[in-house]
Formats: sequence, structure tokens, C-alpha cells
Amino acid sequence: MMTFKDIIKQDAKDVFVNEDEFAEKHIIDGRELLVIVDGNELLEREKRQRALEKGTYAKQVLFFVPAIDFGRLPAIGKPMDFDGKRYFVADAIREGAMYSISLEAVKS
Repeated sequence: MMTFKDIIKQDAKDVFVNEDEFAEKHIIDGRELLVIVDGNELLEREKRQRALEKGTYAKQVLFFVPAIDFGRLPAIGKPMDFDGKRYFVADAIREGAMYSISLEAVKS
């Protein structure tokens, strides 16, 4: 018999991260994963972020991924490749069976 936690983990994969709905395939550190990229939440988080030096800006990506698919929660500051572009983990939070991971790359 499945526990409630087991059901939540399975729902994270089968319901929330469904390629027919919101999820998309992306290459993260060389692995193809189904993730949900969230531009709306990123806008809210940007309002609370620090200002960068003149002439630079932060390119950011926020995505949600099932913890069971991703593996260990990445440390803040860890380099990560997202679709062939190099970023650093700005924030990583476990939200139940999902991870919310914010990436940032400073550009000029």
C-alpha cells in the first residue's frame, strides 16, 4: 500500500510535470529532464533582488522539477548548465516533492 508521501511524489511526476500541460524538456547538466519554467514567479522574485553594477544585468531562469528526477538539491552558487548556457544556482528550495531552482548569469 502506498503512503500519502508516495502518492505526492508520484503526482509530482504524473500530474504537475506533465508534458501535455505545462512541462517542457530541457537539458540540465547534460540530462534531459521535464521541468516547468516559470516566468511569472521569476518576475515577483526579481522585485526583491539586489541591483547590479551599471552596465550589467542578471539573466535568470526559474524552474520546477520533481526531486525524484533531479536528485540531490543543488547548493547555492553551484554552476549549472541549462540548455547549453552556463548559470549559477541563486536559490534552491525543496517544496514538497518538487524543487524550485533559480539560476542566474551576470551579463554585460
